[in-house]
Amino acid sequence: MRIRGYADGVPCWAELRTTDPAGAGEFYRELFGWQVDGDVFRLGGLAVAGLVSAPAPPLVSAPAPPSGWLTYLATDDLAALPVRVADGGGAVLYAPADAGTRGRAAVFADPGGAAFGAWQRGTFAGAQVGGEPNTVCWSELATRDEDAATVFYGKVFGWSAQDGEMAPGRAYREWIVGDRVVAGMIPLGPEVSAAIVPHWRTTVEVADIAGTVRQCRELGGRTAFGPIAVVVGRYAQLADPYGGFFGVVELIPELRGLPS
Repeated sequence: MRIRGYADGVPCWAELRTTDPAGAGEFYRELFGWQVDGDVFRLGGLAVAGLVSAPAPPLVSAPAPPSGWLTYLATDDLAALPVRVADGGGAVLYAPADAGTRGRAAVFADPGGAAFGAWQRGTFAGAQVGGEPNTVCWSELATRDEDAATVFYGKVFGWSAQDGEMAPGRAYREWIVGDRVVAGMIPLGPEVSAAIVPHWRTTVEVADIAGTVRQCRELGGRTAFGPIAVVVGRYAQLADPYGGFFGVVELIPELRGLPS
């Protein structure tokens, strides 16, 4: 499904930051059919995600964005975000900067340390395709402090949080902008290793989760967990050979083909 723009505060782009762009490009080409075009992954000629080298250390002594997937949120006023982020207890990791004529970008950390990007469009709005297999379909925050995250993202992007459902016995919340669910939030409870830091997760829709998990392993990746049954289908978390974690989900039939 072709996508032409994103409302303020909505996830609009996912970017892989990796130590080996060439190797990662080949992995995702084999797994999802994505083609590398400079710093962009394309599917059927349309931009589906980003690909860059893992960045240098950030501006401040806050956690650097991990080598992995980074979620970008659309904004109509990037210049105003650094003040709102700081007022909310977050940090500016990479100050707003031009990305040619495509737009302007910055990277921030929330009070829990989870890194996220912000994107103000120029000629480029974000992912140009979604709602079909092999496209990014969901973003969610994994955090150890849901209350603090709710206050922070509410102040910065005007989000509110409501109880959702991931699977029986699994706590989950949904981020709301207006009357639209735009992302999710999952707690990192005390049972989760302290080595797992707060982060944003990227999930890709697939047509055959069992086949995707098997192919990931054959290509040198690994399974972190799953597949497991969730409300929307079957989900697994995978890792590419270079340490980039991502989710995959095979949706139930009634959810296939809906807008991301």
